[in-house]
Amino acid sequence: MTKEERSNSVEATPKGLAAKLLTLLCLLTAATLTTATATDFKALAEQGYRWVRVNGPYATPNKNDAVKLADAKSVSSDIELQDKTRAYFLLPGMLVFVLENDTAAGLSRVRASGIVVDLWTETKYLSSQPLKDSYGVTETPDSSGLGHLGSPSPSPSPNGNIDRSLLDNQLISPSPSPTAP
Repeated sequence: MTKEERSNSVEATPKGLAAKLLTLLCLLTAATLTTATATDFKALAEQGYRWVRVNGPYATPNKNDAVKLADAKSVSSDIELQDKTRAYFLLPGMLVFVLENDTAAGLSRVRASGIVVDLWTETKYLSSQPLKDSYGVTETPDSSGLGHLGSPSPSPSPNGNIDRSLLDNQLISPSPSPTAP
């Protein structure tokens, strides 16, 4: 080995060690940040959030239609039934918020992001365990648009009385009150 080769190999060791230490430090930092910002999925499930297990037209705004969908042998291939019940498609990993459970019928009324009506679907299609969507992401209330459902801020009715039904529904998002000119 020449003198030049020896000096290069000696210099490579401290540089290699520094690179390894820097990499290790970056990995530890990333692991710490990931753990610190992790979502508590169990707490979300306790609040009433569920992840969809199925892919297909398995939800409808009308409870009676949801019973028809539940009784159908193959909803996904019965286009006429889909049209009659105004069925909405559920996608695996989609996050929904359970508003009501009918345990006798095995149905749940849910609210889904981007859908303006509440939907009825079979409870067995919902999971309290987080599931990844088609992009490999586990939806959270903030990422799905269901976050911060908030408490109501009722607007006065035309006769000056506050609509008490708005106070009872904790899922209504606040709406701006009209301002006087």
